[in-house]
Amino acid sequence: MKLLLCTISRNNEKRLKSWFNQLSNLLDLLLEDHDVEISLYENDSTDGTKALLKRYSNRLSEKCKTTLTSTDLGTEHLTGKEGARVKNIANARNACIEQASDLTEFDRIVFIETDVLYKPKDVLEILFHEGDIVSGYTTNAMGQFYDAWATRKTSDETWWTHGIPTEKMRVWSTFNGICVYASLPFHEGARFAGVNPRTNEIDCDTTVICEVFRAMNYEDIIMLPINIRHPPTSLKERLYYFKQRLLRRA
Repeated sequence: MKLLLCTISRNNEKRLKSWFNQLSNLLDLLLEDHDVEISLYENDSTDGTKALLKRYSNRLSEKCKTTLTSTDLGTEHLTGKEGARVKNIANARNACIEQASDLTEFDRIVFIETDVLYKPKDVLEILFHEGDIVSGYTTNAMGQFYDAWATRKTSDETWWTHGIPTEKMRVWSTFNGICVYASLPFHEGARFAGVNPRTNEIDCDTTVICEVFRAMNYEDIIMLPINIRHPPTSLKERLYYFKQRLLRRA
């Protein structure tokens, strides 16, 4: 099987060491039996992301073909649900895919975010599970479901309100930090965007790609009960995280 692993990055300097170490370990497992290519795309970072990504890209290229684009587009670094933000992210994801080799060569395309923690063997289960789009589920440092905007159980929803999954679920849309896509829809023209083609409203870019897949009759979208974690970001999460670590040691 040939896999394309994609990561987009912006101002993620503090997360890149963990991202690289996990990805390197995952690569070691994958390259035993599979052909892997890596595509990295960064734009408009103002911290040390550009230099660090270049260093890690060089190290990854010792294992497999690795493409890095680092550019300055002059886009604002927005947060929340702004239309400009999801459009910028969608454009970055599309550029990350399109700079790789011929898409017809790949069996699956995998997006891996820089700010997630995972066990490489768990990712193998997600990677090789049958489906048009397959993910695990994300939690924050307090164990709460994280990727609620991108994940929906039905077409009527705009937010995940179903708690932590305990079994495989067929969902309307998903992403959750590490997401595996069948490559054929991308070869046929599927792309990320910031406007939902069904509702014609601004929406999460990773929900939009699920809508695009569905419109092309690729409707097997699955979320597995495999936990992909986000590290603590707020003071409240950090205090909770360290408290739990102390309790586990007791």
